[in-house]
Amino acid sequence: MVSASYWKLAVSLSVFGSICLIPDSHGAYTREIVNDKLPLQERPPWLQTCKRSNPNEDKCFRQLFEGCFPALAAGIPEIGVKSFEPLNIDQVSVSKGSGNLVLSGGFQDLVIRGPSNATVRRASLDLERRLLNFELELPRLRIRAKYNLKGNILLLPLVGNGDVAMALKNVHTTVYTRISLRNETRTGDEIIHIDEMKVGFDVGAMRIHLKNLFNGNEILAASINSFLNQNGKEVIAELRPDLELGLADIFHGLWNNVFSKMPTKLWLVQ
Repeated sequence: MVSASYWKLAVSLSVFGSICLIPDSHGAYTREIVNDKLPLQERPPWLQTCKRSNPNEDKCFRQLFEGCFPALAAGIPEIGVKSFEPLNIDQVSVSKGSGNLVLSGGFQDLVIRGPSNATVRRASLDLERRLLNFELELPRLRIRAKYNLKGNILLLPLVGNGDVAMALKNVHTTVYTRISLRNETRTGDEIIHIDEMKVGFDVGAMRIHLKNLFNGNEILAASINSFLNQNGKEVIAELRPDLELGLADIFHGLWNNVFSKMPTKLWLVQ
């Protein structure tokens, strides 16, 4: 007979995982952004400069990196960079079919508020070793989306579609990337391209609410939402490897879109 504590954990893992997992656990990047705008040819006021020979001197690259965030939050339409605030993700598909947890479906129209409030704790650029790393702290992220799920948790069928709301507090994110220097095909400008990305994160607290679970059965829905909120940090810890792959998939496309429009000649000076 399955214990009550195990059933609670299984429910928490499966539902939270279905919200946050991005498919493609094999490491390929699926969210490259196609943007036909030309790169910048004049340095905008928000883009600082650093020495190419030592971009980290006096924390210059960290200040440059953080200085870009207000412009990214507002969006830069002339180079095809959409606003990061809010961050919109059109769809996340779900496919988890092993053991006691079997789920399929997806999430649509995700709206994430709070990325523009990030504080850059560390940022470094090493052109010789081809490394670009940074750490961000976000005090709060608020996520709203539509969901559609079906499957089984242990012997219990799970069916639901409706709205989901989530709040994450004190999010600490570490991003490690391996880069290459490439020439933009139309202008010949040197740009940075992120070839590989690894993301690590930690969350201080989580609140979540799924509406219309079990076709409106309020008793079962209330129980599952309660379990999720009571075990939030444990759920995140268990799912961290898959969540980190999903975040890397999203960030890889977003940051490559930005760097492809910022020729190094504008911000790495001799």
